[in-house]
Amino acid sequence: MSAARDLPPEPRTQHPEEHTDGGPRPSAPGDEPTVAEDAALARELAEATGELLMTLRDDTSTGREREYRGDAEAHDYLIGALARHRPEDAVLSEEGTQDPAPRRGAHRLWIVDPLDGSSGYGRGGDEWGVHVALVVDGTLVAGAVSLPARGELADSATVRPLPDTPVDPEAGLSVTVSRSRPPMELRRLAAAFPVRTVAMSAAGVKTLAVVDGLVDAYLHSGGQYEWDNAAPAAVAEGAGVRVTRLDGSPLPFGADDPYSPDLLIARPAAHEAILDVLLGR
Repeated sequence: MSAARDLPPEPRTQHPEEHTDGGPRPSAPGDEPTVAEDAALARELAEATGELLMTLRDDTSTGREREYRGDAEAHDYLIGALARHRPEDAVLSEEGTQDPAPRRGAHRLWIVDPLDGSSGYGRGGDEWGVHVALVVDGTLVAGAVSLPARGELADSATVRPLPDTPVDPEAGLSVTVSRSRPPMELRRLAAAFPVRTVAMSAAGVKTLAVVDGLVDAYLHSGGQYEWDNAAPAAVAEGAGVRVTRLDGSPLPFGADDPYSPDLLIARPAAHEAILDVLLGR
């Protein structure tokens, strides 16, 4: 795939107004929701939280105040909504307790980032979002990412598949990386084939850039947490995009320690080409 494009492709994620689902139903004790219902709930909550954050952004003055208030109120909204809709489920939130005891061994665990990219939100930029994901018995099953300031909303059940094409050795790959912590692995990739880097902030923004076909891969080795990558990974996998660590192993979810050292999110051919270089295959 050529890294250069004269015109961006049509986005593969959907705008909020395109969603016509009737909405999820609350779960009753002993009544396990379907994966589709959980994905619909993740989408509904990500969208509603994003709308709240857009309203708060207009009502607050300084960047720091906006950031703190956004984090706190988005967290409170999500925790309250999940308590109503899925009262028996455990929740891990970036803004909540990090004590693993309440969620250890949970059958169903929601992993949420109420405001991914809070510094960008505080500055009034558009590289921020809301992540809502569900893990069942340690397996990621559903998730949604909302980028409110960009008008994008995607969930794992309804995102359109991303077509795959072979990697063109001469054109190389386009890779989105962190603005603040570009991975040192880029040097190894650049020694193997041409690499065009696209710096972005926020894991959800970078992941949807892959899902939308704007870049070939998202590479990160600066460390993250499960709330950073759970929902983006769910949406990416729903689109047929591969998600692993840089050694090719699966991302862990539901661990006592939610830290995750690195990740690679890429369309299949690009994912294979990058791992070939990083693993010396």
